[in-house]
Amino acid sequence: MKKFLLASLVGAMLFGATNDDINKKLDLLLQKIEQLEKKVEKKDTEIEKLKQELQKQKKEIKKQETETKKQFAIKSCNKIKVVGLNYVYHDEVIPYYTLTIKMKNNYPATVTFIRGSLYAEDKDRVKILQDFIERKMNIKPGEVITIKKKHIVSGELEKYLKDEKPENLKLYFKPTRVEFENGQRVECFN
Repeated sequence: MKKFLLASLVGAMLFGATNDDINKKLDLLLQKIEQLEKKVEKKDTEIEKLKQELQKQKKEIKKQETETKKQFAIKSCNKIKVVGLNYVYHDEVIPYYTLTIKMKNNYPATVTFIRGSLYAEDKDRVKILQDFIERKMNIKPGEVITIKKKHIVSGELEKYLKDEKPENLKLYFKPTRVEFENGQRVECFN
């Protein structure tokens, strides 16, 4: 029986916490939980602010990327494309062609001036026409402009142009200078 009383006494001492002790411990636990909840709310607020800042940064990066692409495109020398060439040969004392050239602006800005050379190559890639073009214009991005001009035949190869079909020619324009409405200018050296 002594063993039973001793076990009962030890059990009572171990598990004999009063209601006040239990309430104090529960209050401490609740306080800790409330503190943790406040910390979580504070972190959630910080995370939201960081997300908003990240969105702003993404928009700024996208804007800079677009601007960089636009600037790079403007600095390129191959954005004026020849999209059509018609010609009529005039066999006069000084032979010449009447050229009708259609050129497209593939720059992201309005072009106000071009200077460069128009080339036409036959199917064997032999240059059979080279014509210098220097014009003030106002051609918006994506628009096509028509240029009409006379070209005096300056060599025997150019006479072969009259016998070629326009669809058999490779046409291209190599600018040496392009000016834009916003004041920018590109100098190209081939």
